[in-house]
This record gives sequence, C-alpha cells and structure tokens, in this order.
Amino acid sequence: MKHYSKVWQKDWFLGVCVVLAVIFAYWRTDLISALENKTYDLAVQASSRTPSDRIAIIAIDDQSINNIGRWPWSRDVHAKMTDLLSGAKAKVITNTAFFFEPQKDPGLVYMNKLLDTWKSVPPATDGTNAMPAQWTQFGAILQEAEQNLNTDRRLAKSFAQAGNVVLPVVLTMGEPMGRPDKPLPEFALKNSIATKFAPSSLAFQGPIEELGNQAAAVGQLNSYPDSDGSIREESLAVRYFDQALPSLALITAARSLNLGTRDISITEDQVKLSKLKITTTDARMLTYFYKNRGDSDAFPKDSFYDVYTGKIPASKYAGKIVLIGATASGVGTFSPTPVSAKMAPVEILAHNVSSILSEHFFVRPLWSGIAAVLVFLLVAAYLIVLLPRLKAAQGAMLTASAFFGLIALQFGMMLGGGLYISLMLPVTLLVIGHACLTTKRFLVTEAGKQKSDTESAESNRMLGLAFQGQGQLDMAFDKFRKCPLDDTLMDNLYNLALDFERKRQFNKAQSVYEYMGQHNPKFRDLEKKLVQARTMSETLILGGNMGTGRSNASMSILDGGAEKPMLGRYQVEKELGKGAMGVVYQGKDPKIGRVVAIKTFAISQEFEGEEMQEAKERFFREAET
Repeated sequence: MKHYSKVWQKDWFLGVCVVLAVIFAYWRTDLISALENKTYDLAVQASSRTPSDRIAIIAIDDQSINNIGRWPWSRDVHAKMTDLLSGAKAKVITNTAFFFEPQKDPGLVYMNKLLDTWKSVPPATDGTNAMPAQWTQFGAILQEAEQNLNTDRRLAKSFAQAGNVVLPVVLTMGEPMGRPDKPLPEFALKNSIATKFAPSSLAFQGPIEELGNQAAAVGQLNSYPDSDGSIREESLAVRYFDQALPSLALITAARSLNLGTRDISITEDQVKLSKLKITTTDARMLTYFYKNRGDSDAFPKDSFYDVYTGKIPASKYAGKIVLIGATASGVGTFSPTPVSAKMAPVEILAHNVSSILSEHFFVRPLWSGIAAVLVFLLVAAYLIVLLPRLKAAQGAMLTASAFFGLIALQFGMMLGGGLYISLMLPVTLLVIGHACLTTKRFLVTEAGKQKSDTESAESNRMLGLAFQGQGQLDMAFDKFRKCPLDDTLMDNLYNLALDFERKRQFNKAQSVYEYMGQHNPKFRDLEKKLVQARTMSETLILGGNMGTGRSNASMSILDGGAEKPMLGRYQVEKELGKGAMGVVYQGKDPKIGRVVAIKTFAISQEFEGEEMQEAKERFFREAET
C-alpha cells in the first residue's frame, strides 16, 4: 500500500492523468473544437486575398421588399429580372430562391374553368362547325389572360430563353437504410455525378419540373455549420443514394467556365473541375472567406429593386456571375462566418464560388491527422518523462517555446501555404499539463517549506532559551529574531528584556521592547517598560560622558517616574560632579536609608558590552567592602 501511495504522488502519474483527461475532453466536449474553430477564424482574418471580380450579387433587400411587395414575389418579377440579365449577356444567373411549389394565382383557377367551359361549347347546329365571331374573340381573350396569370409558365419561358440559369435544390442529410421513395427527376439526373466519396442524404427537394427542366443546371444549397453554428466549409457534392449532386457553388463555377457535370470528378481527397483541382476531405472544401475592403463589402451588392426599375443598368452585369438572393431581415437564414457575425446564404455562396475559381481554399492534407497525433504524443511524452526532471525555470522556458512554436507553425502553414493542420489538441495538453504539474510542485514545495519553517523556528527558539540560560543574551536575542513573532515568543522576549535590565543594559532592553511592539504593542506593560528603558538608556551616564572636562553643576539622572538605577546595593539618585578620573554620584543604601557618595573611575573604551558591566560590578563589590 505504501508503494501505491508513492505512485499517486509521482509527477509522471499526474502527467498520464492529464493526458487521459484531455483525450476525454476532446471526445466528449466541444472545448478542443471551439479552440480549433477560433484558431481557424483568426488565421482567416489575419490573411488577405482579393476576391474574384467576376462575381456580383443582386440582393433582395429591405428596399426591394418595401417597394415590390411582401415575399414571396410573383414569379413574373423573377422572369423580368432574368430577361434583363439575359439581355445584358450575364455569364451565369444563379437564383437562390426556392421554386419548390407551383404558384397558384386565385384568378388563374377561375380562368382555367372559363377556358374549359368555352372549349366544351358544342359547334353550330347547321353543320358548318362555325362559331360566332364574338365567341371566338372571347376565347382569345381568355387564353391571353391565362397566359398572363400562369407565372410559372412565364418564368419557365424566361429560363429557357436565357439558357444560363442555375437553380438550387435541398437535400436532407443522413445515411439511407433502404431505397428511395421515388427517383430523382430528369433535370436532377442530368446534373448528377457518379461517386461514392461524398456525404449521404435521405430526401430530395427541388424546383417544380416545369422550371427545373428549363434551368441550365441545378445544385444543392445545403449549409454545414460547425459545433458553434459558424459556416467554414462547403460540401461540393452530396449523394442521393446512387447519385451525387454538385453544390450550387461548384456547378455555378463550372457553368462560368463553360463546363458541366461531365467535367467534374470526385475522389477520396480531391474534386476536379476539368484542370482545376480542389483538395477536399469527403468532398468538403475549407472555404476562404474574404474580408471587407474598408467600408465596402468583399463582393459588390446591388438592390434588386434598383436593377428591376433600371436605376442600375443591367449592362453592368455583362460577363458576370450574377447571384440573386435574399439579404432582407426575416427572409432566409443568416449564419456566422469567420469574417462576419451574420451572413446571408447568397453572400456565403459568393465566397464559395470565388474560393473555387481563385483556388483560395484551405487544404487539409491526408497526413494532417497523423501529424496531429504525432505532435500530441510528443507533448504527452514531454509532460510524462521530461518535464518532471527539469527545474522550474527550465521547464517554463521549454514549455513556452513549445507553445509559441506550435501556434506559429499552425498559423504559418495556413497563411503561407494554405495548409490546415489542427494543433489545438496538443497545445491544450501542453498548457493544461504544465499548469497541473507546476501547481502540484508548488503545493508540495510550499507544504515542505511550511514544515521546514516551523521546525526551524522551534529550533531557534530552543537555542535562544539555551543561550539566555547561559547568560549570552545577545545571542539569545539573535535566535529569537529568527522565529516568527507570536504570543509564545512574546513571553520569551519579555523575559529576555528583563534580563537585559538586570544587567543594566537598558539600550538592549529597549531594542527588545521595540521589536515586541511590532507584533503587539499592548502586550502586558510593554508600553511602560519601553518608556522606562528608553529613559534609562538616554539619561544614565556610566562612563559614556566621562571626559576630560569638568562640571560643577548637579544633574538629575531621572526626570520621569522610572525606577532609579542600582550600582551594587546602592541606588543612584543624582550626579554630584565629575573630573578627569571619574564621576561622583549621590546614592542611597535602601536597606538602612543612609545617603552615601559613590565615586566611579573612568574605564577604558576598549571595554564594551558585557565586559564593561562585569568591570563595573566588580568595582562596586570592592567599594562595598
């Protein structure tokens, strides 16, 4: 049991526990992924690339909604915009609006009933099958009204005339368990790609066949948010059972290069668009998001209403990739991206198309996972094996170097080579592991230091008492000062000061009292004792003032109420006079109350401290005899 308790206390064991805890956090929490996402965003924001100038956005903004009417609009509005752009020779027209259901105008229903009734009228009874001219004219008016009210047919005709319109479809993600409920419509099949390297979906939703058949191409417009809700990647293809549909961004880029789905091939780590190669993982591209240029958006946006009414000429979009989509509040779902807290789907589409055409995407190579694991193992070995053997300063320097090195490596690869290798897992392990080991060392060292200080204080206190018992008061005071001031030591210091007073070393007694006052100035009669000791050390003259000069004036030794000093058995009351040989004091024998004259002789300056006191005591003993 003793062996196991020692294992628990080892630094390497704590390192193993930290490694396991970080691995658990990686699999069971979003902590590491959140750090990875933040690092990715910072790298994107730190870089600077120029977006494609071939892309333009026509925004269905608040101004357009306010002037044209509430959303969704009649499809003849979209038809007119398509005609304008087609007439201006736009390269590609990608409309992100969903035309998933036929638009049924209430007037169209009744118009169709009238047409059916008109067609069911029997011919004339005279056998000529002739109809009255008014009846024929009435039928023509009905047919014209039906043509104008059938906006789906109107929009389909506009798509057919343009020949370059791309429409979105939506796929419900998931792994299918059986066969599809119904096959893909013909317009989707002709835009499909044969591949197994793409994520799977369960359901398909696309435009009505009348519009889908007239579109030049269709592409899936799915969003793929990360754990924090931000969009950072684009799935360039999604499988619907045995077929895969390209993304709206990929097919738009292909159409802008006069290419189609036959020119797209998908492998395990790459999507090829003719000669253009996009390195992917499971057909997913790490999109490069462009920063705004000052006050201007990365991609120019014009109001749908301004183009619709001719305020902005359609000729501006000649040869452009025109993306039409909603940016108005309450229309569509906005998502955060690395460069914006809220971005409309049509804007995200613009970033994806530009990333493909300009090859500005980030690359996550196949070996990135292996590299990240190797770095993680190296950091784990450092924490378990090397760091416990290093001194604190060495460990701190090495850990800091490794930390900044890994951060610089990840940012350098993203900014310099467009390579994305996530190193946040080993970085997190490095920081947490070093913090835990350093904390453990500090706690253990601090506990040992406290124990050592306690033992040292007790040893010094015992030595001080021993020196005090031997009469070596100065050495005793020196040992006591090495102990922490507490109530127990205050008693010892108080007794030491009294011993100094008994030896008439009042200046040293004063030092002890002043030292005690730092802890508790109210201790016993400390204030009174300090005043007495200070007075005695300042007024008592025992050789210190004995010089060659003479003075016939009497001088009182004590001005306060302090106790009078003793020389031997005599109490010194005042100075009577002094000369070259010494000083004469008036004293009193307290036992018999007799007044005496006490003569002292000058003592050489070489006598100091306790030797001087012993000489004085020996002199007075001789004087008494």
